[in-house]
Amino acid sequence: MKFDHRMVQNYLELIEDSNPVHDEIVPGQLVCEWLLHNVEWNGFKIKYKQPISINEKLYKEEQETLIRCSNSEGVTKIEIIKC
Repeated sequence: MKFDHRMVQNYLELIEDSNPVHDEIVPGQLVCEWLLHNVEWNGFKIKYKQPISINEKLYKEEQETLIRCSNSEGVTKIEIIKC
């Protein structure tokens, strides 16, 4: 998955976020919405590990109690842990 500039801008307009850091960095909550799509956990904890650049290729790894988002170099960007 890649979040391009247009996707990020559409999301920022929707949530009325004008933070200038998002000109280069994808909002973590936007990525979490993608990661948690079709996940039916009642509780979870999000760990933001590294910033995600616009157009950075991301991979989603799902396990029973963990969802991990990493880039093409294998660097973990976000972990979501089921509570």
